Amino acid sequence: MYKSKLIWVLCILLISYFPPKISYAAKIQSCSNSSIKTGKQYKVNGTQINIRKGPGSNFSKIINQKATKILKTTHYITIDNSVTVFEECSEGNWSKIRVINPDWLSQSHRGWIASRFLRGKKIDHTGFEVFTEADFLFDKNIRPYKDIIIAGVNKIHRENSQCKDIDTSSAYISSSKGSKSNPVFFVTCGKGYKVFNVFFSKSDVENDIKFKAKKYINNTKAIDLCENYAKSVASHPSTVNFSRILNLSIYETPNGRTRVTSKFSAKNSFNLELEYSISCLLDSNGLIESNINEVR
Repeated sequence: MYKSKLIWVLCILLISYFPPKISYAAKIQSCSNSSIKTGKQYKVNGTQINIRKGPGSNFSKIINQKATKILKTTHYITIDNSVTVFEECSEGNWSKIRVINPDWLSQSHRGWIASRFLRGKKIDHTGFEVFTEADFLFDKNIRPYKDIIIAGVNKIHRENSQCKDIDTSSAYISSSKGSKSNPVFFVTCGKGYKVFNVFFSKSDVENDIKFKAKKYINNTKAIDLCENYAKSVASHPSTVNFSRILNLSIYETPNGRTRVTSKFSAKNSFNLELEYSISCLLDSNGLIESNINEVR
């Protein structure tokens, strides 16, 4: 990892595990009678944009008290181009906003910022959002591939039905895939526990490879393959009694894989009947991996 990425990750961890706490000794100024009520959603231009308690640079910046306490130096609540905000009103050249995406920042990241940092979404004729350079966080390692990354992320957003929510700020080069002549990149799709990475190479973008969402394996086939694996490793395959109802669980992950968990009984090499738990991971091509443990 590079230094800039480490700093970014540290900030995310601080916010995640130690949610910013706002001091209301001097409360955030509300929209006044002279404010223009807007109620619009905006993207953001720039990084490290301070949120203030009122419409003007003379108002105090909001302090991130948790981060300040932990790091022993003053840190302020800021936003960047990875978020989407809701503008409640504007007053002069200032806007009262709150972050709405990601939603876990909605309570802490609210206040006033200069209106010049707000920009509208760019929408194409089909209704899809078009991401531009302003939506990404390019450092020296990925800036040379800027055009490929922007094109790739836009293709994934349009073509992968599971990437309606896509975190453009996560786009980066893979350290374990690809080559110097054909580097591989990734971007994160989804929200919450359903997030997953989509990988794409320079040649994928240049050759217009389609990034359709992966098809899931048929559930019945997935169960059959999991049961067959249990039989293949059993000392006495004919004694395997695989649970297909009470203990069966099937979960489809966002990246096109299916997880099957269940229990089965079978006789071991000493002819003793034991109970086991089994977990199988599969995709449309079949079984990827399986784990079996004796139930004690």
